[in-house]
Amino acid sequence: MRERITKELREAMKSQNKLRMSVLRMLLAEITNAEKSGRDFEYIDVVKGYAKKLKKTIEEYERLQIQDKVNSCKEELKIVEEFLPKQMTDEELERVVTEVIESEKPKDIGSAMKIIMSKYKGVVDGKKVQTLVKDMFLKK
Repeated sequence: MRERITKELREAMKSQNKLRMSVLRMLLAEITNAEKSGRDFEYIDVVKGYAKKLKKTIEEYERLQIQDKVNSCKEELKIVEEFLPKQMTDEELERVVTEVIESEKPKDIGSAMKIIMSKYKGVVDGKKVQTLVKDMFLKK
């Protein structure tokens, strides 16, 4: 992951893409901080963490109605998401949640979440899964 980001950074520097350079430098800084922490980590988790920070920033700017900042952060998020695994579509996610609930028959929302998130870590959005699981448990 570090090598891929470094390679992309070099290409961005050659093409003078300032936004891309900035985002890639921030990603590398996040990775460097994780490496220096001495804890075990996965590169993908570092990238996910940075994406999560950007999403929270976007939500805050939307709440404050600062549209130019929202647009800027969304552009940054698009660049970061290039380094994340492809997420399931809403239809695929709904099918998976239904399948797990019918086959595993979890007792509560928490156990259903645990099963789904352990099987599909990295390719599903936890908030979307939680919403779908809650809806399905309320329908029972």
